[in-house]
Amino acid sequence: MRTSDVLGMCVKNLVKRKLRTLLTLLGIMIGTSSIILMISLGAATDAQFAQMIEERNLDMTVINVWQRGGWEWDPNEGMREVDSGPELTDAIADRIGRIRGVNVSTPIMRGEILLRSGPYAMTPWNVTGIRPEAMAQMGYNVEAGRLLQEGDEFAAVFSSNTEKYFFDTGGDQWWPYRVWGDGDRDAVYVDVFNDPIRLYYDTESLWRGARFGGGDDDDFGLEIEEALAPIRSFDLEVVGILEHVDDMWGGMGGNDAIYMDIETLQTLNQLRMEANRRRAQDEGDWWTGISTFSAIPETVRESYDQLMVRVESMDDTRRVAEAIRDMGFGVNFEGDWIDQQRQSQQAIETLLSAIAAISLLVAAINIANTMITSVTERTREIGIMKVIGATISDVRKLFLTEAVVISLLGGLFGISLALFGSYAMNNFDIEFLSNLNMGVPEWLRVSDERPKISLITPGLCLFSLAVAGVIGIISGFYPAWRATRLNALAAIRGE
Repeated sequence: MRTSDVLGMCVKNLVKRKLRTLLTLLGIMIGTSSIILMISLGAATDAQFAQMIEERNLDMTVINVWQRGGWEWDPNEGMREVDSGPELTDAIADRIGRIRGVNVSTPIMRGEILLRSGPYAMTPWNVTGIRPEAMAQMGYNVEAGRLLQEGDEFAAVFSSNTEKYFFDTGGDQWWPYRVWGDGDRDAVYVDVFNDPIRLYYDTESLWRGARFGGGDDDDFGLEIEEALAPIRSFDLEVVGILEHVDDMWGGMGGNDAIYMDIETLQTLNQLRMEANRRRAQDEGDWWTGISTFSAIPETVRESYDQLMVRVESMDDTRRVAEAIRDMGFGVNFEGDWIDQQRQSQQAIETLLSAIAAISLLVAAINIANTMITSVTERTREIGIMKVIGATISDVRKLFLTEAVVISLLGGLFGISLALFGSYAMNNFDIEFLSNLNMGVPEWLRVSDERPKISLITPGLCLFSLAVAGVIGIISGFYPAWRATRLNALAAIRGE
């Protein structure tokens, strides 16, 4: 039999049994549309979260790690005191770096330094020590110059706003953080690539000389030259300026940070602590005594304030974070709250999709039942087909075609119904969906535009149609096989 003959007989048989065909189509249509709508809810939610991550410029592949201890917030118990966990060391950083999915793991240390260039000075409070070879892998990009490299010692990379923090020590403004003072906040006094810059590890000297050489002689402080005279200094080379990061947090270290080799910063921190100790013991200065009241380590630190870990993709972030948490460390990452919201909604979507899948399974069973009934009613027809020369393959093809046509038609109608349902979800307030809290919560949204609750793509429609066709083949296989097993003469006599 030709394909056209098979299709003609198929259409004729389906039209002949209109009500049965219609009911079977209805089952497939409802099952297909349900599956599409449930998947579309998840697709819309994923699109909303992806848009929010892009608009907030969140880096979901960077994990912050810290030593546990003291008071921590617990979602179930509120603030609670926890015991100190293991320290963050180079060995721990290397161990975390070997976790599957981790690109780089680097310790992070905070420090304080004083920079001076001619009459201008800066006291950056956001100095970060990092392994130079890790900067590129952590996602830092330079606008000018280069990133830190292995072997850099007294070298630094400035964030985009850092150079604006130099202030005039001989002017009327004494407050060192110029962005909070009365001066020109956008003025750049120092060419960081060409002007000589000296680095001092002792920021106390600047506070003790808080007059900075301006105003009348009084007891408020020392002249800055006198304050800095006994302090050892180093030549600092600024090798790069980072690109400006437009997000709510200003990027991983902010737009006003300074980055240095972590071993160099560790040495400077130790020098500063030793200077503070000597001053507290020898001078008994009340200001220094207060600032050095806490205990100071006697040896160079071998642990760090923080680790930063970058994973290969967002899919690895939570798994790696949980593995690090199991090692006893505190962990968070940008968008952790987004991931938690997404996981809670995925549970709802999975439940709804399971319900929709059950309806599609019922429709498949209905197709099989319809085709088995059809084989029973058409026993004589099958016998005559075999007598006049139809092969087993022709009989099988006929019944499989009928099952597939029913499924595909049901799938097409189901897609149409799903498109209508999607339009209604996106344009009308549906209390059921509001109660389920589908989509990005209002307090997390960046845009005021009404978000899409349902998102049906052409790929989803084609996939659903293919699934419907496969269901038709599977449902029609047994009835077709049963039809081929009928004996032609016995079928005619039995009829």
